[in-house]
Amino acid sequence: MTVPSPHPDPAPSPHPDPSTPRPARRTVLGAAVGAAGLTAVGLSSCGPAAQDSENPPLRIHANDITVYQPNFNPYSPTALQGASGLIFEPLMVYTAMDPEKPVPWVAEKITFGDDGTSAEILVREGIVFTDDHPLTAEDVEYSLLMLRDKPATNGSALPVKDAKRTGERTVEVSFEGPSFAHAPTLGGSYVVPKHIFETLDVEKDAIAEPVGSGPYMLDRFSDQLYTFRRNEKHWAVGDFEVPELYYPSYSTETFNTALQAGEIDWSGGFVANVDKIFVAKDPEHRGYYYPGLGVVNLTFNLEKDLWQDLELRRGISLAIDRAQIADIAMLGYVGPPHPTALPRPTFEQYIAKRYQGKEFEFDPDKAEKVLDDAGYRRGADGVRAAEDGTRLEFPLQIPSGFVDWVSVTQVLNEQLQKIGVRFTPQGVSMESWTEKRNAGSFDVTLSTVSAGASPWFMYRSMLSSEHRSKDGTVLANFQRWYDDDTDELLSAFTATDDEAEQQRCIDGLEDVVVEKLPALPLVTAPNWFNYNTESWSGFPDPDHPYALGAPYSPIDRILVLRELTRTTD
Repeated sequence: MTVPSPHPDPAPSPHPDPSTPRPARRTVLGAAVGAAGLTAVGLSSCGPAAQDSENPPLRIHANDITVYQPNFNPYSPTALQGASGLIFEPLMVYTAMDPEKPVPWVAEKITFGDDGTSAEILVREGIVFTDDHPLTAEDVEYSLLMLRDKPATNGSALPVKDAKRTGERTVEVSFEGPSFAHAPTLGGSYVVPKHIFETLDVEKDAIAEPVGSGPYMLDRFSDQLYTFRRNEKHWAVGDFEVPELYYPSYSTETFNTALQAGEIDWSGGFVANVDKIFVAKDPEHRGYYYPGLGVVNLTFNLEKDLWQDLELRRGISLAIDRAQIADIAMLGYVGPPHPTALPRPTFEQYIAKRYQGKEFEFDPDKAEKVLDDAGYRRGADGVRAAEDGTRLEFPLQIPSGFVDWVSVTQVLNEQLQKIGVRFTPQGVSMESWTEKRNAGSFDVTLSTVSAGASPWFMYRSMLSSEHRSKDGTVLANFQRWYDDDTDELLSAFTATDDEAEQQRCIDGLEDVVVEKLPALPLVTAPNWFNYNTESWSGFPDPDHPYALGAPYSPIDRILVLRELTRTTD
């Protein structure tokens, strides 16, 4: 069974959403300002270095960025790919493909108490940061308390109440309440060096020269290319054969050209006609694997009065032909979403009996009637308006590099124009889209929800008020659905390990999504992943699905790199 990502990333996207808006007030050129043992790496220039023909670098495309800005702060939404997982390590390595078997990593073991309100962490011995400071229980304690004290670092809203060292290698973390369901989130928490991070404003600073403990470390950086080299002091260095990782910058166009030319070994991202333009050129070595892992939602800003009208959302939903969007815009790579938003077949077993076999209703005539009855009248130009005169005509901003989203919004707009609603696609930079989405500066946009380790993770990311902040900025629940009944169902799930009670909670959350339409699922979100084994082999595939394949999957990429070996044919 394909299972969802347990990663703490609250809104993992089929598109890596990482590199853009730069919230950092200042860049820390040398994260360890004032710290001893700074790793002195030459970062000012980064032309291709002399390569070892026996062990060439792994060339990676994780997302479309044409100009890199140096930021490896793992808590920043603009962090460059590789910071999470490869430089800064998690306590445990969870993969959606086998969530019942987390791999001990910085933590050798995590043990929950009987009531689920606390857990004990046993820290692995012999780990050192790349500045030679040992990684200790104090760093684990600090990293967990930071999640409590610095909300911007706690994207998964792990409800940390306290964390205390209880021994040389042990830390006890307590929670605000029973937190059995948070085990993958706790395990996915990164451990950072206290002696460096306590000197930073971690919620705002960029980190140009990261000091982590992971299997790779930053080697060189320029605005067109950055490279990692293997951390020879890593506690599991023998498990990582690839010596260097190259991250060249790409636009959507140059990515497709480079992929076809065989210049990329490992990539994420949508590729039109992938069999023809990529695989067919070298079927012996090239392939792809797109397991479903979430949903892309049409996302309304529910903090605006207009979008709080359920009948408006219902009318729009009725006018959307999701099967057509899947066929035209997604080229049939994935099917239409289920009304509960639960991806199939991943979570099919969790779908309540009353919704099994159901699909989204597509009925433009009914949509017209719903909007008429709700008072949204057509004007002379055919565009509807609310009773206060607000025209149902809005720009629908999306990252211009997300070519599949561009197609989705084009088809969507054509469908909605037939009922008097215009959502005009507007391509913007990743930075602009991310900033406006997170700040709530939009009427309508697209956003992605990752499936998570269970439906609870998905619904929590999509619907929980835990993501609400005082300044209005959010890292999940982008439509800003704040509802007491929903929160109660989410809380009740994690307070019990009784499967029947948990299913009751999931059933209730399905009702919320189906009946109240907090967001409108448009397409199933796949984990985009293309590979070329000409130099390195061992990538996951349908016959060996040991991890999510996309190089933007922050934890799974650890497992992928651990499996890669030099191709010998």
